[in-house]
Amino acid sequence: MITPVGDIKDLTAPLLFQDLRTEMKTGTLIFAHDTTVKKVFFQKGDIIFASSNLDADRLGDYLLGIGKLTQAQFDASTELIKKTGKRQGTILVELGFISPQDLVAGVKTQVKQIILSLFSWRNGRYIFDDSPLPLSDIILLQMSTGNLIIEGVRELDWQVVRKSLPPLKTVLRPASDPSHLFQCADLSPDQTTVFSLVDGNKTIQELCAISGQGDFNTLKAIYVLLSLRMVEVGEIKADKAKQFVRKVVVENIITPQQTPAASEAPLSMSETRGVILKAFEELEKQDHYQVLGVNQRATDEEIRKAYFRLAKIYHPDRHYEPEMADLKKTLEALFTRIHTAYEALNTQSERNKYNMLISSGTAKVKDRETVIEKKSQAAEQFNNGMKDYKIGNFWGAVEAFRWACQFAPENSEYLFYKGLSLSRIPRRNHEAEEDLRNAIGLDPTNGNYYLELGNLYLKTGMKSRAAAVFSEGLQAIPGSERLQKALTDVEGEQSADKAEDKDKSGLFKKMFKGKDQK
Repeated sequence: MITPVGDIKDLTAPLLFQDLRTEMKTGTLIFAHDTTVKKVFFQKGDIIFASSNLDADRLGDYLLGIGKLTQAQFDASTELIKKTGKRQGTILVELGFISPQDLVAGVKTQVKQIILSLFSWRNGRYIFDDSPLPLSDIILLQMSTGNLIIEGVRELDWQVVRKSLPPLKTVLRPASDPSHLFQCADLSPDQTTVFSLVDGNKTIQELCAISGQGDFNTLKAIYVLLSLRMVEVGEIKADKAKQFVRKVVVENIITPQQTPAASEAPLSMSETRGVILKAFEELEKQDHYQVLGVNQRATDEEIRKAYFRLAKIYHPDRHYEPEMADLKKTLEALFTRIHTAYEALNTQSERNKYNMLISSGTAKVKDRETVIEKKSQAAEQFNNGMKDYKIGNFWGAVEAFRWACQFAPENSEYLFYKGLSLSRIPRRNHEAEEDLRNAIGLDPTNGNYYLELGNLYLKTGMKSRAAAVFSEGLQAIPGSERLQKALTDVEGEQSADKAEDKDKSGLFKKMFKGKDQK
């Protein structure tokens, strides 16, 4: 349970980060020591930004320190900040000192360094503020909490590690919460070896004796695993449960990292997206057995295996690629649904109750309880999407609009704005085209839909397609001045292009004719 206010100690930073991630909290975690104040911003459990009042942590100073800026460039940008009040990052891009891509990469590295510095703090206070985030003042960045923790504890010395661990006679077990087991955390070979030995039976002292990694490396691996909450204090008493837990850890977490199956080629990003979206679309018509992919005669072990296999695929923390950002809520819904199915079938008593519901025909799975609730949720998601769209967070907007469309697939406006957001994201024009086309299909009398689809074609140089869309819009909405102007403009551009091509053709003929005469 998160304490809103507390003292900073040895494991304060990683455990706070993990608690906020697990409870999907939104707010600002503020660390203070003497006059230094650092803030880490969370959105539904994800770290999205960090800031500091130290000069050395500011963007310009940081870029200067790592050699991305010269002193002259830094000074020039600083002077413009005083005159214009603009952010330094914006000024650096406007002056051409760095590219927009380098700015984003620099901010992400700067933010990471601010966060990593907190792992060395041993004094001070922290407070968690759950007030709304100042989204206009921050750049949204998705980062794996697990990998940040691994990097943050990497340089800790022996005394810190030893002091933070429980007594050597303490028995450790793998986490009972799969959200910790399947998080995005790139364990080192030492850490995976130690993790494979944790079975709810061995003490820390016994793990040191049999790991073959040496006491220091073993204890440091245990420190990391405890920080990640992949391991927790406690014994597993039943032999069958011990065997199963160890098997799950080795087969699903340890072995895939060490020896990926040659026969299982990794899916491309587009294939992975397709798998996720298809699984989500099928949820509403599936019962718990179908969600887990087992039949009603499945054994307890088969149900657990199915659960862990699906958790490994659909856990939101395993998909931090920028291309997957808009699917975060979809993954959360999938994982929650999978977990609900597992909880209902994991124990024989709960399973018997569910089987009775199936027999009586009342076990119909519904992700949203009523049409009214669906529409209310759709409107809420649409409003969230519009907020993100207006501040330029198009990834977040797509995610919210996708949910609005799931709750109300008949609403053309939701689909239109989803397509509009996708059109603002690189390499997503094909999806944007499809959504805008479908929005027109739902409401062929809305001129904005034709205009934006035509503009999408114009942006990619397809003037003939744009003209066809504007013409199609005029047939559906005769007398639309905006569509008529758009069509006239694009036809004028096409005529100019033809004239230019004709002039070039004549010039080339003269050039070749002159060469022939020579």
